Amino acid sequence: MLTNAKTKYAKTTVNVRSKPNTKSKIVGQLYWNDKVQIIKKINKKWSQIKYNNKIRFVCTKYLKKNKSKYKTYSSPSASTFKSYEDASCITNDTSIAQGKIKRKYHLDLRSGVWMIGNRYCIAVGSFYTDKIGVKIDLVLSHNGRKHTLKCITADNKADKDTINNHRVHSDGSIVEFIVKTSYLSSKVKIMGDVSYAGKQFKGKIVKLHVYK
Repeated sequence: MLTNAKTKYAKTTVNVRSKPNTKSKIVGQLYWNDKVQIIKKINKKWSQIKYNNKIRFVCTKYLKKNKSKYKTYSSPSASTFKSYEDASCITNDTSIAQGKIKRKYHLDLRSGVWMIGNRYCIAVGSFYTDKIGVKIDLVLSHNGRKHTLKCITADNKADKDTINNHRVHSDGSIVEFIVKTSYLSSKVKIMGDVSYAGKQFKGKIVKLHVYK
């Protein structure tokens, strides 16, 4: 137990290294809002941390004192349906927020859903946010158990396509996942539902935590 350790949180995706310099081996990563215990500061630039029960190092400027807060919304839909759109429908123009964030995409090969860091790319109605890059945690309930799916807004649902004060699509889907259609399973394509892309997507969305 680290009695004198200080708790910090990651500001963004940050590399965890074996030694306190940028030439040392990358042994892992911290993602936005991840909790980490600081053992001590090595100098103005580097902090010593406990990571997977080993002594590791991170660049101090990528850490913050407080965990980011969120606003909780209850689900407006009883449906488990989760729609999707292909990323090719989103602009590549980097002068636009959607195009700029698109450059950060990496594909989850198992599901066919695009990600940024450890978060799945989605679009939501303007009731929740109309900004790109907003982190959202989806709390899903499946077979009586709840789990959290980490997401980030990479596009917007148009107001003309949403109902209930722009909270949900008429088909019952609250979020639309950004995908590479050619990588989706045949079941997802047949059903039109990302719920079949992997166990992490299964269940009804019961709450949305929208970070400030």
